[in-house]
Amino acid sequence: MTDYIKELYKVLGKGKVKDAKEYLITHSYDGMRRKFLPDVVVFPESTRDVVEIVNIASKHKITITPRGAGTGMTGGALPLNGGILISFSKMNRIIKISVDDTIAIVQPGVVTYDLVKEVEKYGLFYPPDPASYKTSTIGGNVAENAGGPHCFKYGITKNYVLGLEAVLMNGEIVKTGGKTIKNVVGYNLTDLLIGSEGTLAIITEITLKLIPKPKFSGVARLGFRSLGEAVKGVNKIITNGFFPSALEFMDKVSIIEVFKFLGLKVNENISAYLILEFDGDREEVENQLEEIKALFTNEELEEIVYATDPEEKERIWEIRRNISGAVSKPDLIKYNEDIVVPRSRLPEIVDFVYQLGKEYNVKTVLFGHIGDGNIHTNFFVKKEQEIFIEELLEKLFKKVIDLGGALSGEHGIGIAKKRFINYQLSPEIVEIHRQIKKIFDPENLLNPGKIF
Repeated sequence: MTDYIKELYKVLGKGKVKDAKEYLITHSYDGMRRKFLPDVVVFPESTRDVVEIVNIASKHKITITPRGAGTGMTGGALPLNGGILISFSKMNRIIKISVDDTIAIVQPGVVTYDLVKEVEKYGLFYPPDPASYKTSTIGGNVAENAGGPHCFKYGITKNYVLGLEAVLMNGEIVKTGGKTIKNVVGYNLTDLLIGSEGTLAIITEITLKLIPKPKFSGVARLGFRSLGEAVKGVNKIITNGFFPSALEFMDKVSIIEVFKFLGLKVNENISAYLILEFDGDREEVENQLEEIKALFTNEELEEIVYATDPEEKERIWEIRRNISGAVSKPDLIKYNEDIVVPRSRLPEIVDFVYQLGKEYNVKTVLFGHIGDGNIHTNFFVKKEQEIFIEELLEKLFKKVIDLGGALSGEHGIGIAKKRFINYQLSPEIVEIHRQIKKIFDPENLLNPGKIF
């Protein structure tokens, strides 16, 4: 046992420090499914514990990797250099919910779904809902600036973070932001830490804005005979004055796979789904659900399903949330990209992606948050096909940038996309990023090897 691990045991105790092989293996991978073994896993229960960990790591020049639930898709929680992996599974308290201030103060290990359900008891709503929200944690969501279906209307994680407590690599505890919506004192360091993928500081407490829970909601699932009409239908919906709280997309392959996965009968005439959710007053929602059908002809729509009952709504959303698991195959390697383009360019990027799939003879699956231009682009390749995946991804990302889009809408860069970051950011901007990293982490011990 190395000296620094002995010191961790001495300072934190056996219950918070684990170096047995089973702990190392279970914390060696995330949603990207690549494995890097840490040397030790620690389970802090307080900010003071995190300070102790940081001080020991700095003293011995050992790298630290913060980890939420390991649901990230770009390798942000992978301990590339071994070292210390911090699991926040024991820092999972909802510290405070204030109805008067409409805020919640939480530790980073709180599961997103648990927070959503808890604040609902007070008539409040926390909108950001990544597909993994029943597993992912608030700390991980903040680190990656996660999105989700309801972000179309309500905004992404950063729109709900008012303040942070974090531990710097010199052991200092800092607080950014506060408990108020308006706060323009100094540089916005809160936003700097959000989406920094655990490379600048270790977040130990989060103050979140809440909003009143909508009184009523309803879901519509539109089944299109043509993929092209479904994609064009997105702008048709919005330009005709409809503003759903969620606007999601599924292509034919994802529909077939998820229906099979859930044991449901699929309609072979449907080439794509749009899933819309409306919220507000009951009458308003019910009117919108009825009116949305009038936008499309019978030739365009094969099916339209409405739901206002909670269980029926959940059944529709269950189809959307199970896509990733349903389309994954043990004999194929999945490359899951979360590209985003302006909505007006959606038809172009969808056509381009399918052309790429045909060009390289790989299975292609599209779904995602199409309302805000965010398409989850999945390529499934055999082992022998990996030799050209780099070329395929280069073409994809260059096209995305040409269309005025971004390499990532919500998954982050991590290790999966760092080699492509120069496609979007100029060398001058990348250098500014590096200098910021150096200010926060001069020894490059905090989650090294990510983003750059």
